Amino acid sequence: MKIKSILLATLLLGSTVAFAQKGELNKAKSKYSSFATLTGGAVENVPELAMKELGEAKEAIDKAAAHEKTRDLPETWTYLALINSEYAMINQKSGKAAEGEASYKAAGDAFLKAKSLNEGSDDKELKGNMDRAGSLLANYEIGNGVKAFETNDFASAYTAFNNGLKYMPGDSILTLYAGIAAQNNQQYDDAISKFKTLIPKSSDAYLNLSDAYLKKGDTASAVKYIDEAATKFPDSAKIINQKIVLNITTGNSEKVIKDIESQMAADPSNGELPFFLGYAYESTKQPDKALEAYKKGIEAKPDDARNYGAAAAIILNKARDIYNAASSIPTNKEAEYKAKLQEAYTLADTAVPYLEKATTLDPKTKGYWENMRFYYQLKGDEAKTKEITDKLNAL
Repeated sequence: MKIKSILLATLLLGSTVAFAQKGELNKAKSKYSSFATLTGGAVENVPELAMKELGEAKEAIDKAAAHEKTRDLPETWTYLALINSEYAMINQKSGKAAEGEASYKAAGDAFLKAKSLNEGSDDKELKGNMDRAGSLLANYEIGNGVKAFETNDFASAYTAFNNGLKYMPGDSILTLYAGIAAQNNQQYDDAISKFKTLIPKSSDAYLNLSDAYLKKGDTASAVKYIDEAATKFPDSAKIINQKIVLNITTGNSEKVIKDIESQMAADPSNGELPFFLGYAYESTKQPDKALEAYKKGIEAKPDDARNYGAAAAIILNKARDIYNAASSIPTNKEAEYKAKLQEAYTLADTAVPYLEKATTLDPKTKGYWENMRFYYQLKGDEAKTKEITDKLNAL
């Protein structure tokens, strides 16, 4: 009996020691859990009580990381990364740059060690905590990248977004941001590499990829990818617009017109296509066909100011040409001169309903008001001309 009692006492003592050795780690976990509950994942306007819990969690995890019995545990380094990454984001959002950078470095170092220790583990709790830490670290770098981008420091922005990808590999937002930063820094090969990983799922990636090739001087690839994008995203106005512009500037006007007409035949309800067809016809100096396209656009999408504004512009351009032609008529042919002027005025009058609709739907676009002013200048109405000039000055 005595031997059994001594053995039992020894076993209990061993368990107490093991528990004590893990006490700081358990405390860190408990305090962090309390912090997370109080904040609900927020990193701004964190309550004072939550910061107290996070402070105690950090104090405990630092002790656990220093203790020989817990310093090599995956849990220890996971929580070390997690707690420091929370501090990094909170400090960054609070404008404490130096403190944020120190916490970020500590979290990043801990994250890398935790990642190596967790390799092969299927522990869902550890994985969830690593995902949270990785997300915080990546968002810290997004904050740095956005700040650099806003000051046109595109090299630093690219570095920051690229660093973020270490913590969230393959993240589409970080990849897109990194590509855009590289593109703005004229690192076209790096930009192209980033954008290519995002196609064919991202329309923004296609747009930027095509633009990067264009800026690099590879027009053929720029056209190739924007044409591919148009088949993947036929409803994207930005892609259709860029496709038209690129094809027209590269001498493929007829091709793009045929493509749009084919798309319109296949999808008559698409309200975007007529506008782009009109634009393509205008670019190839076919104003009559352009006007018909804009009129179709008005039928298909009556709330789109662009078609009204573009139709009015074509009519006013024709009226201007007739007006200018009248000016060249000899003074001894007054009847012919007056008839020509009346022709210009009558045609210009037909643009007014389009202009009124365009300015009603989109009163902030100066071009519509400028065309309205031109109409009244053509008619010699000084009062209305001044009224619209005042509106333009107020925009």
